[in-house]
Amino acid sequence: MDTPASPNSRPLARLGVPRIIEAISAIRVSVIAALSGAVITVFTILGVLQRTVYPRWDLANLDSELSVATYFSATLLWAAAAGWLLVALSARPRNRSLWIWWPVLAWLALDEGAAIHERVEKWSGIDWQVLYLPIIIIAALAWWGVVRRYRKAGSIDVLLIVGAVCWAGALLLELIQHWGGEPAAAAIYNPAMITEEAFEMAGSTVFLIAAVLALRPTASRNGTSTAGTT
Repeated sequence: MDTPASPNSRPLARLGVPRIIEAISAIRVSVIAALSGAVITVFTILGVLQRTVYPRWDLANLDSELSVATYFSATLLWAAAAGWLLVALSARPRNRSLWIWWPVLAWLALDEGAAIHERVEKWSGIDWQVLYLPIIIIAALAWWGVVRRYRKAGSIDVLLIVGAVCWAGALLLELIQHWGGEPAAAAIYNPAMITEEAFEMAGSTVFLIAAVLALRPTASRNGTSTAGTT
């Protein structure tokens, strides 16, 4: 005899969310890691070649707002945001950290694709990391709440930490590139910029993989909301 669906799950069922979650959670994370890793490697190699041998390869320029790598990076973030939105919709008990975390990723995706922080920095003359400090603090608090929720759910918390380390490294490298408003010398700027972009894509991939794992039934059973509703 089938167990009747809870009232909270009925709206999600009408939207087809359970089926979407089931399909996404069945994806092998090794495939995501392998495909994304291969693409990141290719973009990194092309970025190095563009900076050293073929400067007219504008689409391979990792520092360009119109490069293929930029759109790929934004796509990874949109996918991660969508994945964590599904986690937030299906998580029981509900957790406020999840409802802050996925919009943070969505904002990063929008910012990456539209180069908002670069435009704000040029307009204000202030390093964007300083201007974005409130957003960074909110993101860190939400991230920590999600890490606490999934600290007993396999490797999800570890992946969230790895992803955050990648993004923190990218932020530090970008700060070094433009500290004081002017780009650093090419000998420092080029390797820092290329590494930064690779770190961002790697971190976003890890966040996406963590979302896929969090959607699996075992994560739902083992994840504990020790932070309450934070």
